[in-house]
Amino acid sequence: MGDGGQETDIYRGKDPLDLPAYSLVECAHILQVPAATMRTWTLGRHYHAGQQEKFWHPLVAIADRKTPALSFRNVIELHVLAAMRRQHKIEMPAVRRAIVYLSKRLGISRPLSDQQMLTDGKDLFVEQLGKVVNISRDGQLEMRDLMEVYLLRIDRDPAGLPIRLFPFTRTRIEDSPKLIVLNPRVQFGRPCIAGTGIPTSIIAERYRAGESIEALAKDYGQTSPNIQEAIRFEFIAAAA
Repeated sequence: MGDGGQETDIYRGKDPLDLPAYSLVECAHILQVPAATMRTWTLGRHYHAGQQEKFWHPLVAIADRKTPALSFRNVIELHVLAAMRRQHKIEMPAVRRAIVYLSKRLGISRPLSDQQMLTDGKDLFVEQLGKVVNISRDGQLEMRDLMEVYLLRIDRDPAGLPIRLFPFTRTRIEDSPKLIVLNPRVQFGRPCIAGTGIPTSIIAERYRAGESIEALAKDYGQTSPNIQEAIRFEFIAAAA
């Protein structure tokens, strides 16, 4: 599926998959994850154990820790992590152990964004988590199915690299159509209506300012359902 817009080399030879492009707040907004959770996953956090202060190391190595800023590849990794948070609020040490296990088994450094996650990686990851936190067999099957739903929202190129992400636009993820997309080569990865370069944030701003769905649809050459989905995505993300 195309996303519109010209794909000129505005990245000066750098891979847009790994360029720092999203703030923590933006990423939390897109993935419908609380900002505090996003911060812990990406920057870690200090905590007290008795009289000692300890540190939870982050689960994802983000593109720029100083800013901080995340890449499109980071968003993909966090999208996969969000699947586990939605169903089982698994503690960070268990998730980290499962990621390390998966990395060793698959022989890749960043398994959460790798194409193998959709096949054997998904099963290995869930099975290892089940062992670590004692998730029942039924719970593992449920989590595997949920992870597959998340993984199928990622489009990849022939080499297996993630090139598009279709974030969820509804509370019931099974009801979410693939109408909103992130493509790092279109609008610098901002959420847009699929097949266009129209950012959802611009549509939502105009809607908040009082413009009707019908007027916006006519102005952008879109159907009313597409405009509604863009607004729904922005509103549900803001409420997360």
